[in-house]
Amino acid sequence: MYQLEKIKQKIAENQPVVGANILLSDSVVSEIFGFAGCDYVWIDMEHSPLSYKDVESHIIAAHSGNAAAFVRIPWNDQVMVKRVLDMGPDGIIFPFIKNADDVSKAVQACMYPPKGIRGWNPLRANKYGCVENDWYIEHVDSLIWKIMMIEQIDAINNLDEILQVEGLDAILIGPSDLSASMGKLLQTDTPEFTAVIDHVIHVARNAGIPVALAVPTGTPVAKLCEWFQKGIQIISIGQDEYFLSSSIKAGVSAVNEAFTICMKETAN
Repeated sequence: MYQLEKIKQKIAENQPVVGANILLSDSVVSEIFGFAGCDYVWIDMEHSPLSYKDVESHIIAAHSGNAAAFVRIPWNDQVMVKRVLDMGPDGIIFPFIKNADDVSKAVQACMYPPKGIRGWNPLRANKYGCVENDWYIEHVDSLIWKIMMIEQIDAINNLDEILQVEGLDAILIGPSDLSASMGKLLQTDTPEFTAVIDHVIHVARNAGIPVALAVPTGTPVAKLCEWFQKGIQIISIGQDEYFLSSSIKAGVSAVNEAFTICMKETAN
């Protein structure tokens, strides 16, 4: 447990942090992504049918594969946060953040009193009581990353205030929903949109806040290099379902191409 330290060290050493989105229910997927080299998996409760039990299994599998486990909850809900935190993830991703009040609510849901409102019974988070309570209480705030999604134009307008909220650990740019909130769904290559992303990266870096970015599965190396040059350090390289479908499509295409070539050679 506590694979988050590896990610913190990579950031301190200016090394890339790589992860992927998990939506499939079989927890073996998270273990595979960890074994394959991902520093973290992003277990997605917002756009998947994953149950709480599925999420716990994914967290356990991610840790087995030596990857950190971040869980994106579907809403900034303190009850949901409490249940997920007790499963022992390395962080919570909060969607639809618009202002500093949203961030404060999210952060407080992750902290015990007097800093926050989290209820006590950490279960797997303190290894079912095998970690001393005093140690866990002292270190818990550094064991859980509070990650805010910047995916609304309102968040851009309130970015300075958002980044000043104590307890925020990182931000995650969601290009698709951000473009939608600007009235241009999936139009993420326009100069206007690029300027917004550049602004977010610049302001966050100046504030000392790590910036993560979700990119499409199969993003070219040249584009990834561009993001790193701009200051992105944490990259989500796609999601399990798309990795699976793209691999299958490539395999089917290879068989069809081989068959076509073989038939032409046979005909000749």
